[in-house]
Amino acid sequence: MVIAVWWARPADARPEHLELLSDGERQRRAALRRPEDQARQTAAAALLRLAAGRELGQDPHRVRVERGCPDCAVPHGRPVLPGTGLHVSVSHSGDRIAVVLGRGGPLGVDVEQNQPDRDVAGLSRLALSPAELARGIPDQAGFYTYWTRKESVLKATGDGLRTAMTKIEVSAPHEPPRLHRYDGRPEIVAGSVMYTLSPGDGYQAALTVLDAAAPDEVAERDGSGLLAGHQGDGL
Repeated sequence: MVIAVWWARPADARPEHLELLSDGERQRRAALRRPEDQARQTAAAALLRLAAGRELGQDPHRVRVERGCPDCAVPHGRPVLPGTGLHVSVSHSGDRIAVVLGRGGPLGVDVEQNQPDRDVAGLSRLALSPAELARGIPDQAGFYTYWTRKESVLKATGDGLRTAMTKIEVSAPHEPPRLHRYDGRPEIVAGSVMYTLSPGDGYQAALTVLDAAAPDEVAERDGSGLLAGHQGDGL
């Protein structure tokens, strides 16, 4: 089993990618005010269909993506590819977009841009457990390593930020990634496999896979090239 991690950038978005978006995705794109946010949303949604179409041997225009939200009627939840057997997760931050697909169990990816102006000490007290804080306040890269590991677990379970990060414990930033505790969910700890990804300088990223044997490979691939290769058929 191979899990594919496709990396792209907002600048990879092209007008021809709009034809791959659903009506709902186009509406959400139009509601975004900043061009860079529109480009990020376009590139992520198009890359998801192109990567899934490649995996399924299917025209990307025919890849159906559902985005139900458990808390409201707006279709902006995590993406699902019904009837395909593929699990998928999407994350973006700054100049990085990650789309991950695999056939094992549910998965979650998170990428975060290091932000020097953030109050890492204050954020650590909100996001880290007492045991994690006992290791000391992390530096910026260490904090975002903690954050992406925890967020990847929450995305894999579908719990999202409805679950406080303090209820989750992960390995220290300098240690191999691992989930140590998830309050009330010991089966998640027993059934999870976690990976550190390579988004480039100034970013941290992590992947968690649930309910599956460890994949044979986690392959990080060029999503920018995949987006550039789409010629488009016209809207």
